[in-house]
Amino acid sequence: MTSTALDVSRLTNGLMLTPEMSSEIWTESIKQSALTQLASRVNLPGKGVKWQTLNAPTAAEWVEETAEKPVVDPTFGSKTMIPHKLAQIITVSEEFARDAANLWTAIQAQASEAIAQAIDKTFLAGTIALPGTDGVDTLADAQVVSIKGGTYKDFIKIATTVLEHDGDLNGVAITNQGLSKFLTATDTNGRPLMTPGVNSTELGSIFGARMIKSPWGYKEAVKASGSGDSAVKAAPEVLGIAGDWRNAFYGTVQGIRIKMSDQATIKKGSQTINLWQRNMLAFLVETEVGFIVRDKSKFCVITGADAA
Repeated sequence: MTSTALDVSRLTNGLMLTPEMSSEIWTESIKQSALTQLASRVNLPGKGVKWQTLNAPTAAEWVEETAEKPVVDPTFGSKTMIPHKLAQIITVSEEFARDAANLWTAIQAQASEAIAQAIDKTFLAGTIALPGTDGVDTLADAQVVSIKGGTYKDFIKIATTVLEHDGDLNGVAITNQGLSKFLTATDTNGRPLMTPGVNSTELGSIFGARMIKSPWGYKEAVKASGSGDSAVKAAPEVLGIAGDWRNAFYGTVQGIRIKMSDQATIKKGSQTINLWQRNMLAFLVETEVGFIVRDKSKFCVITGADAA
């Protein structure tokens, strides 16, 4: 990881990351987020972007040499991606901040992991609520495929569910809990279903689909409880998301932005912290991210055991 000097003098009340520094944080975030490794990145302006989509064409027809040619009326649709803000305040002591290289390393590590966590927990697991209802999608509510039984038929269902919706199973965002199931899965002849990666940095593949570890894509099973308006439905644990990732897109606006203060008063839960009084610095790290899915039927949520 590259150490970059950061201006944190007491006269500085705000700063913007250089393009290189912003890129470093994004590079680390992308390495840690399963979604950003599998989905396609698109340019996202601050006001959002709208794509016109052309629905599937019908087959051409055979015609005689002088016969009239068939005419079709294509149908169009559209998808809109709107950016939503991710933010976190990182606090450090002034003593810690005296070592600019260590300070930058710490901010880079915490900011990149915080962003990656938020992306995967929101758009994959659904453990963080969506930031809005317009111009943003989630894969947490895709169709469900259970591998609770651990049989070959259970795992095959992951592939057939995507294929039957005219998708190409090309990627699986798999949690640690899910990976333990896949590592022991075998076909009817006892052969492992997972194909190891060609080098130590690759997790491997299953049914030809690339597997990417998703540390924050896990969701615990839920027990049914309550009744009436307060009823909670039972739900199995979420182990991963599989699908045709050519249909998933994410975008960012202007990379990462950082503002610094040593004078502000901030709230941490129920606690109020005066930075000046405590000789502390606070760094506000923020970015804007969007995510949309062109066809959610080409994805499935992989689930496991029910709540005990």
